[in-house]
Amino acid sequence: MEIQDAQKFINSKSYKTPCYIFKKKTLINLLDYIDVSIKTKYHNIHLAYSFKTNSDYKVLKVLLKKNISIEVVSKKEYKIAKQMGFKNIIYNGPAKSKKTFFDALKNNYIVNIENKRELSWLKSIKSKKKIKVGIRVNFSLSNFITDTKIINSRFGFNLYEDLKKVLKDIEQYKNIKVVGLHYHVSQLERMPEKFKVVIQELLIFAKRNKLKLDYIDIGGGFDCFNNSQFTFDDYMKAIDNYKKFNKNIKIIIEPGYGLINSCYDYLTTIVDIKKTKKTNFFLCDGSKLHLNIKSKVNSFDVDFIKEIPSKKQKENYIVGMSCMESDRLYLSNNKLLLKVNDKILFKNCGAYTSSWVSNFILKEPYIYTLNSDF
Repeated sequence: MEIQDAQKFINSKSYKTPCYIFKKKTLINLLDYIDVSIKTKYHNIHLAYSFKTNSDYKVLKVLLKKNISIEVVSKKEYKIAKQMGFKNIIYNGPAKSKKTFFDALKNNYIVNIENKRELSWLKSIKSKKKIKVGIRVNFSLSNFITDTKIINSRFGFNLYEDLKKVLKDIEQYKNIKVVGLHYHVSQLERMPEKFKVVIQELLIFAKRNKLKLDYIDIGGGFDCFNNSQFTFDDYMKAIDNYKKFNKNIKIIIEPGYGLINSCYDYLTTIVDIKKTKKTNFFLCDGSKLHLNIKSKVNSFDVDFIKEIPSKKQKENYIVGMSCMESDRLYLSNNKLLLKVNDKILFKNCGAYTSSWVSNFILKEPYIYTLNSDF
């Protein structure tokens, strides 16, 4: 739909602003596309969704209906996922409780051990039946990919320095079997090549240490479906390239950002215009607090704005309702043809926005669901 038509459509809905617009059809279409792609082109790759990326109930209901696995990283998330009826839960992160840790193992969910505290919990397991666990590992990609930032990760166990000892410690528990390795790459490194390196190194380690794996969980960090430079197939080809060495190992992917970001827009209304000698400020009823407090100006694509070139060098800001000077959402040196009550639509803001919203200064935005996209 053209922008003008989308604008009429939005106006006809009489949405209260500020609000998120959940494009349900977009999510369904993406899930269907991923499902067909994996089944027809690739082998033994398993999709899971990162709960923390966007935990809106209507999103979770779509995922549940589609039988998508859910990745959780805390006691709170685990309980919600289980209560909702998710059959396949992946339990990661340092915020597990001992009770939910044992419950997840009892239910044969995937549990990736994060630290020494969780290793110590294994002592309490008296089951005669083999209990399967995974281990989260880390290593720097800087040795493999040029210009990659060196990160000494605080998560998991170092693949080269710690993991052998961890495996040896677990050997004392005859009822515990390590069947998986989990690695989650920094969000700053979204190139597909990183997944090729991760799978390569984990498979090499497993082979050298005679570790029989059921799965490798490569986490998230996908940047696709967002007018990005990469496509979903770019990531899958990188993953599948190394998977050919062992087709029996399941590769778990968790593209939370890549999956949900394009499924949400954020609608605001201009409520005031302030003109000064050097700068014009267009105050909207929304805020950067609703998008991402860390985001910089012009971090999001914007619709419904008409601009014309201006000879005067004047900054034009769309600013938010909070009392923070940094609450600036959009900047243009063109003349903005905006008036009070005009709507502004911020595009592709489904990831780490609504899930981070608090009641700090402003109340939470409304959420509306579109069953057909515009």
